[in-house]
Amino acid sequence: MYLYDAVPDAVAQVDELPMPALAAYAELIAFLELTPWEGAPYRDDKPDGNMRTMPFGKRAEGMAVYVILEERLTCCHDVMFLALLDIQSNR
Repeated sequence: MYLYDAVPDAVAQVDELPMPALAAYAELIAFLELTPWEGAPYRDDKPDGNMRTMPFGKRAEGMAVYVILEERLTCCHDVMFLALLDIQSNR
């Protein structure tokens, strides 16, 4: 199992997440503690690189960028969440 940590900027970004995103983010962290290498490489030219991305949320509205620093440490670097508009409700 990997330990999870976050840089101060990522902590501030998580603090700004909307309530519905927090549960999805918590699920993401639980997943990353077990299998951080499942994330997509941050750079296509470095498929084995330790910087990774992982979407989260029902419709993948969120994206976390993280670095696997050691064999047992995952550090979250950046967290983004896009609020998707329900197009049908605007009709």
